[in-house]
Amino acid sequence: MLVKTRFLKKINPSLLIPFLLLLLFFSHCAFRPSGTLSQYDSYFPHESPSNLIPKGKVRVTFLGTTSILLDDGETQILTDGFFSRPSLWKTAFSKIESDPSTVQSVIDKAKIERLRAIFVCHSHYDHVMDAPLVAKQTKAKLFGSFSTLNVGLGSGLSLEQMEKFQPGKPIAIGKFTITVLESKHTPPFRIFGKTNATDPNHPNIDSPLITPVKATDYIEGGTFDFFIQHGKNKILIKSSTNFVEGAFDKIKADVLFLGIAQLSLQPIPFQEQFYQQTVKTLKPKLLIPIHWDNFFKPLSEPLEPNLQLGDDFESSMKYILKRTQEEKLEVQLLQGFETIDLF
Repeated sequence: MLVKTRFLKKINPSLLIPFLLLLLFFSHCAFRPSGTLSQYDSYFPHESPSNLIPKGKVRVTFLGTTSILLDDGETQILTDGFFSRPSLWKTAFSKIESDPSTVQSVIDKAKIERLRAIFVCHSHYDHVMDAPLVAKQTKAKLFGSFSTLNVGLGSGLSLEQMEKFQPGKPIAIGKFTITVLESKHTPPFRIFGKTNATDPNHPNIDSPLITPVKATDYIEGGTFDFFIQHGKNKILIKSSTNFVEGAFDKIKADVLFLGIAQLSLQPIPFQEQFYQQTVKTLKPKLLIPIHWDNFFKPLSEPLEPNLQLGDDFESSMKYILKRTQEEKLEVQLLQGFETIDLF
């Protein structure tokens, strides 16, 4: 407070009110959504199937950020499962932990009744924080990195209910076969002088993480993509906006869930490479953008684009739609709890 007072005293009194108004204006802009969903109304399905899942089909429910529930009527698998979504204020200035009532309400609303496995793409809080609690409440097995397993241990999960990733080794769960692929996190960014870049001297969560903790205590611990096969159908889930060159050269996907967080904030050459190494290489029939929503808002409210503070949803979607329209590739967006049949 003393520092702020001294700073304000140095400002010419005649400029103080304009300065404060300018500061308020920029703060207001920074915390607004970085796009308007109504412009993309035609890309939302608006109707969710209510009938039983036909044999051989796969139904998907989007649960915000990179939480994706796949269901073939017999088996469900889930990526991440981040449901608590603490507010920006709490995340920035307090300690955070899973909210059991919120997690259970999402489990109930999404009808997560036969979940067999949870795959966590990396160990930042907006991916891993709720995964152990979801595993506890559903009896599903948690799959993840060394860091993810330490989050599980800190939450009281047994080693028997967890399994460490073995990239490249197919895992059969019901009629699903999941292959974990090594990937990269979205390029580091800096906000208010703080960065999410991984400290090379401390790249993992190396001991059981007992919550509540600061958001920064959730260390990335490696990033992964998921190649999922169900019969002849293939799905690729890429949660982060980055790529490993050549990683998809030998595979194709019918459906691509593509993380687009901060895509338009990257240099143009990066955007082009990212599109080439993902969409152009995998040649999907359907592209579903993910990790575009403001995860400081609860799932009980309609999803909104990421804040202008750290993203530009509008520009990212314009880029994706321009490229996919040139190739006549279908794009769909999903609201929270919205469901479609993929095949």
